[in-house]
Amino acid sequence: MASNLVIDPRRIRTSARFLLRSLSLRHTSFLLALLAVTVAATLTAALLGMRTDLRLKMSRELKGFGPNVLISPAEGTTPATLELSRLVALREALRREGFPPETEVSGMLLAAGRLRMADGGGGWELATLVGADFSTLPRLNPSWKLDGAWPGEMGDGCVVGVSLASRLGLTPGASAEFFTNSLIRPCEVSGLLATGESEDEELFLPLGTMQEMLGMTGRISLAALSVGGGASEAVRAARAVERAVPDSTARVLWQVASAQGALLGKLDRLAVSLSVTVFLLCGLCVMTTLLFTVLEREPEIGLMRSLGAGDGEILVMFLGEVTLLALLGATAGILLGMATARLVGEQLFGTPITPRLEVIPPVLALSFAICWISVLIPLRRALTIQPADALRGN
Repeated sequence: MASNLVIDPRRIRTSARFLLRSLSLRHTSFLLALLAVTVAATLTAALLGMRTDLRLKMSRELKGFGPNVLISPAEGTTPATLELSRLVALREALRREGFPPETEVSGMLLAAGRLRMADGGGGWELATLVGADFSTLPRLNPSWKLDGAWPGEMGDGCVVGVSLASRLGLTPGASAEFFTNSLIRPCEVSGLLATGESEDEELFLPLGTMQEMLGMTGRISLAALSVGGGASEAVRAARAVERAVPDSTARVLWQVASAQGALLGKLDRLAVSLSVTVFLLCGLCVMTTLLFTVLEREPEIGLMRSLGAGDGEILVMFLGEVTLLALLGATAGILLGMATARLVGEQLFGTPITPRLEVIPPVLALSFAICWISVLIPLRRALTIQPADALRGN
């Protein structure tokens, strides 16, 4: 038996001729198995394509919820502020940890103060003053609604929360005054901010202006960070922050992070469960077809053995057939799956799914797995066929 498993080039050519002859005679069975593999590859390619592309799109959309990690000075730190320059190092550290370059982080400096109209009418209103980096803050909170424009980095512009502005009668373009640290400074209202949260009661100023007034050049009270991927990625980011920024504490905002993780987790479970179901059903169909083919080929296999073919030739013939089956099915499935994903994305989600090359390796692996696993039982039977019994029709 061991000598029969040694395959020389002449036997490989003989097996290849047997394979081509077999396919020409039994193309109907081959096409049926090919259809099953193509269906599995198509659905898998479509599901993986939608999962990958929608996951990226959903992560971008879910960032509209705002930051999901808050960075503040560690308890007992004096002064209770962070160095603004640490944010540059933090961005580099996050990239080294594998977070995408578009991961946003924005520093803020907070102070208690008061606000009034510039002419002194209406008196002072208590307000939280927020010195913010206007180049990153709007990107960190894309769902915020601003009536007007964000002010420049240095200057007298400011943004007022809508509730605070309503009590003072402020509108975009109006002049106001704010008070903090025993200083009164004028500001021109460049916009009104509506978030439905505490920001509606706050006054936003350029970070440099706040640092100058408080005598805290280069310092911030806290920083906000937004990462995609749900709660697990937010926790990983928080650990990376605490390693990169000494004397800091990173706190995950679980309400935001959990909402992101729940939606992305459901998408992953849907793709996995449907892929497993398709794998089992299509694998059963391929195995049944191949087993029927073996039964149909028993006289042919018996004749091959009587002419000197060993287990090696039988093995090469069947593995060659299922490998060709997997390649053709995977190729057709990838093309059809990408087209299906794009159509489903447009019809159900209102956005086209971008074809992604990363779906090709798993679809190829699935197709080969279906074919090679399905051929095991038929191949075992084929290797037990004896020439005399097959030619007698037993």
